[in-house]
Amino acid sequence: MAPTTSTADTGQVTLREVGPGDADACAQILFDAFGHIHDHHRFLRDFPALEAAAGLLGMWIPHPQIWGVVAEIDGRVVGSNFLDERDPIRGVGPITVDPAGQNAGVGRKLMSAVLDRGKDARGIRLVQDGFHMRSLSLYTSLGFDVTAACILMEGSPLGEPIAGVEVRPLGEDDLEECEALCVKVHGFERTGALRDSIGPFVPYAAVRDGRIVAYASSLTFWPMAYGVAESEEDMRALLLGAAAALGQPMALLVPLQSGLFRWCRDQGLRGVKPMNVMALGEYREPEGSWFPSVLY
Repeated sequence: MAPTTSTADTGQVTLREVGPGDADACAQILFDAFGHIHDHHRFLRDFPALEAAAGLLGMWIPHPQIWGVVAEIDGRVVGSNFLDERDPIRGVGPITVDPAGQNAGVGRKLMSAVLDRGKDARGIRLVQDGFHMRSLSLYTSLGFDVTAACILMEGSPLGEPIAGVEVRPLGEDDLEECEALCVKVHGFERTGALRDSIGPFVPYAAVRDGRIVAYASSLTFWPMAYGVAESEEDMRALLLGAAAALGQPMALLVPLQSGLFRWCRDQGLRGVKPMNVMALGEYREPEGSWFPSVLY
């Protein structure tokens, strides 16, 4: 994109496409901004260490199907935003603004840039911290609607794996079948995001009667995780089987108004924080069970 500028009390706000040389500055702002918000509201940090923020942006910035934009004030990077273009429904984020650069309209400009970039997409979605009224107001003012309230759940379920359901790591050969399941449940595919999860994470599939009835792109790194299942029963089987294989606590977003949320609570998982799925453009209620990623 061509650089754009506007006048703010703190100086000129300039937008430009993100580049490899912005990685360190963007990671520091991601760490600081999320930390500032979560500390203020007394929630656990999404990025407890700078290395976690750097790891995420280390995947995001060079990705050919992730478009990024940075904001500068007087030549200093003060924020960034990204648009996930791997699948038909675009995903926004993470969007961050340096706590020292607030109140200059930076967040709105960064959002406007990705919305303009994705204007021809079928739809655009994001996941928003439910306790952060400022971002909720911004996104709704830009046309987004809350389509599902979610809870971040963490822990290990108490139950045993379900007999008759094989839960195993998912591979490249499973992508076509997983795509068909996602289209059936959501009306669109997320194969690009799922393909990218193979390697950095361990995606799992639940197989019943010889066919995949549920899958998850990750069950330990929730910002990049999403899951799809034909039914809540299939999703429960996936979670129980994967938990036995993982041997470590899981972390996933669960729709609040669902039997899956009650099941997770009864299984001993704890709620960490509230979040909202927000959509602009095309949206269809899922026909099975699911949980979203931070980028939906």
